[in-house]
Amino acid sequence: MSYVSGSDLRKIRMLAGKTTKQMAELAGVKTRKTYENWEKDIGTPSFNQFVDLVHKCGFKPAEIIKLFVDRKEMENEMDFSSALLKMTELQRL
Repeated sequence: MSYVSGSDLRKIRMLAGKTTKQMAELAGVKTRKTYENWEKDIGTPSFNQFVDLVHKCGFKPAEIIKLFVDRKEMENEMDFSSALLKMTELQRL
């Protein structure tokens, strides 16, 4: 599992008020397309690129950790909802 998803990168970019071109420049990649691919989960930045990128966007480490905690909580809620739905379906049989 990747430490960062495309949706994480998109959320960070939107919160920072940046364009994909600006994010590509901040990440030190040659083209905007590379960054856009990351947002589509086609490849990912290196850990160092990611840390540098969020720092240059002005985020504090605690803000990024909250982003990941929120994502994990949402994934857990979805897993719980899926389990409840499956249980309900099985009870109907």
